[in-house]
Amino acid sequence: MLQSLSKTGAIGFVVWASLLVQARESAVNIPQWMRQAASRPLATYPAETKAVVLLDQTDYNVTGPGECVEHTRWVAKILRPEGRSLGHLAVDLRQGEKLNSIHAWTLDSSLHQYELKAKDFIERSLSSDELYSDIKLFTAEAPAPDPGSILAFEFEARRHPIFNQINQFLAQPHPVRELEISLTLPPGWEARDSYSDQIGLVRAAAGTNGWHWTAHDLEGIQDEPQMPPKSALLDRLSITYFQPGNQDASFSRAGSWNALGEWYSRLTEGRSQPTPEIRLQVERLTAGKTDFDSKLRALTAFVQSEIRYVAIEIGIGGYQPHPAAEIFSHRYGDCKDKATLLASMLELAGIHTQYVLIDSDRGFVNAAVPSIWFDHVITAIEIPESASRSHYDALVTAKSGKRYLLFDPTDEYTPVGGLSPELQASDALLVTAGAGELLRTPLLPPESNRILRTGHFVLAENGGITGEVTEERHGDPATRERMSLQYADQRQRMNEFEGWLARSVQGFSLDSVDILKATLAPEDFTIRYKFTAPQYAQLRGPLMLVRPRVLDEKALLIEHKPRRYPIALPRTAHEVDIYEIELPAHYQIDDLPDPVRIDVGFASYQSSIQVEGLKLRYRREYVVRDLMVPSGQYEQWTRLEGMIGADEAAAVVLKRLE
Repeated sequence: MLQSLSKTGAIGFVVWASLLVQARESAVNIPQWMRQAASRPLATYPAETKAVVLLDQTDYNVTGPGECVEHTRWVAKILRPEGRSLGHLAVDLRQGEKLNSIHAWTLDSSLHQYELKAKDFIERSLSSDELYSDIKLFTAEAPAPDPGSILAFEFEARRHPIFNQINQFLAQPHPVRELEISLTLPPGWEARDSYSDQIGLVRAAAGTNGWHWTAHDLEGIQDEPQMPPKSALLDRLSITYFQPGNQDASFSRAGSWNALGEWYSRLTEGRSQPTPEIRLQVERLTAGKTDFDSKLRALTAFVQSEIRYVAIEIGIGGYQPHPAAEIFSHRYGDCKDKATLLASMLELAGIHTQYVLIDSDRGFVNAAVPSIWFDHVITAIEIPESASRSHYDALVTAKSGKRYLLFDPTDEYTPVGGLSPELQASDALLVTAGAGELLRTPLLPPESNRILRTGHFVLAENGGITGEVTEERHGDPATRERMSLQYADQRQRMNEFEGWLARSVQGFSLDSVDILKATLAPEDFTIRYKFTAPQYAQLRGPLMLVRPRVLDEKALLIEHKPRRYPIALPRTAHEVDIYEIELPAHYQIDDLPDPVRIDVGFASYQSSIQVEGLKLRYRREYVVRDLMVPSGQYEQWTRLEGMIGADEAAAVVLKRLE
C-alpha cells in the first residue's frame, strides 16, 4: 500500500479521482485548493521519503509601516509512518499580532474527512532557553496523520514586523511539489530580493505593485550520517521592502550586508555607555595589569563567569541589547547583552570592540542572501599592533586591515583566544560604525584541540590486563569535559565515562579516577584513571592475541553508497595515543601488524609498533584539518575510516615459549 501511494502517472491520477467521486458527503467542507493540490499526480521519490509537501503557498500583503497580513496555505501527503510529524501544526505570533483565521483538514486513505477550527488550536508559550519571550504559539495535532492521508493547513495573521524583511526557506526537509510566495506593497513602496540561483526560483510582477515567486519539484533533505545542519542545506529567499523616506530604506534599497551592518549599528548606538560602577569594576579587575593580554583575560573572564545567561526578549529586544548599566546591575543578559557589557568594560581599558552577528548552526548564514537571520552575537576585539598574537587562534583580518580576535562571552568554558567549533569556518557580519562587512570566521588549527593519551599496561599470562592512563586535553576537548562536569551529576558523569571505556575494554573494573580541572593553563584538562580487565587478550592454544590499541575508537561506521551532502566533523584535532604494554615472561612475539600511514588532505592517520624486550610500545596519531568533507571526497573518507578501523582491530600474536 505504501509503495502504491508514491506511484506517478495516469494510473495514480485515475485512482485518486475515483476516490474523490466516492467520498461520502459530511459536515466537513474540504476546500477546493486542497482537492486541487491532492489531485495532481506525484513525482517519483526515493523509497525512504516520509512525506511530500504538495503545496506551500504564502501571500504577504503590506498595508503600511509595520503592518502586514500573512496568508498561508499548506498541503502535504504522508507516505511513511515517520512522516506523521507533519501533523504537528503551529503558527507563531508576537505581542500585538493577531490571528484572523486558522483551519486544518485531513482526508485519510479511507476518505474519512476531519476538520480543525480555531477553537481546536491551543495557545502556549514558545519553548526555548529564554526566560521570557513575547512569542506565543497556536498549535494543534492534525487528526489521522497516517500513511496515505492528506493534511491541509490554512491561517491568516496580521503581523507587526520589527524589520521590513521577509525570510523564508524555499525547500523543506520533505520534497515540495509546488512553492508559491507573493508580496503586495502599497503604492510607491519598493522591494529587493535575494536568493540562491540553484533552486530554479522564478520571479514575476503581479498586480499594480506586487511580485510573485514560484518553484516546482524541490528535492527534500535526505538523512545521512554526519550531515551538516538541515537549516544550512536549505535554500532561502530574503525580501526587503521599504517606504520611501523610512529610516530602514537604505538597507532595503541596497539589500546588502553593509547596509544591514549600518542598521544594527544604529540599533546598538549608545548601549555600551559605561557607568561609574562599571568603571570601578574595571579598575579593580585590571589593577596591576599593564599589558593587553592580562587586561583582556581579566575582563573577558568576568563577563563569562559573573554575568549569567538569561534572555528576556520582547519586540525589538530580540535584536537590540539592553544598556550596559542594566546588564551590570542585574548581573544577567543574553548573548548581545553580554557582548555589550564586555564592549563597555574593554573600552574603559583602552581595548576597542565590534559586534559580530553569527548563527550557531555552522554554514547557516548564506553569503548570497543578506538577511537578519542570525541567532547569536559575539565580540570582535581589536588587536593593537604592539600586542602579541601568539596566544590567540581565533583571529580574522577585516578589509580595513585591522586584526580582530573573535570571542564568545556567552561561552563560559572557552577562554579568550579560542572559538567553539560551531562558530568556526562560517560567514558572519562584522558591525562597524555605520557599516557592516561579511567575513569568514577562522578555522582553528589542529594543534588548538589536542588530546594526548598515555597508558602503561601489564598483561598477565591468563590474558588479563591492568593499566594506568593519563589524558591531557586542550582546547575544545577540554571545554567539552568541563561542560560535562558542570551539567551532569557525578554518577551520570561516571556512567558516561564507563560507557566510553566499555566500548574498548570488556568486563573491566574501574579502580580509580582522578580529575584535574586545571594543570598547565586554564584551558587544559587532565584525567587519570586505573582499571583492570580479567579477559582482555584472546587465548588460542599456545597463542595469545593482544590488541595494542587498548583504548578509544576513532573509526566511524560508513555507508558504501553515493553521498549527497558534505560530512560535518565535530572539530579540528590533533590526537596522540601512546600505549606501553608489558608482556608476560613466558611468551614471545610471533607476529606484528604492519604500520599504517594515510593522508587524505582533510585528515591523516598513522600508527606504529615498537618492541623493546618484553615491552610493546604502540603509538598512533590522528590529525583532522577541516570541519567539512565535501561529498566529492567521500571515497577518500571511506578509505581513511577503513584503514583506521583495521588498525584499531589489529592484533599482536604472542606465542608461549616451550
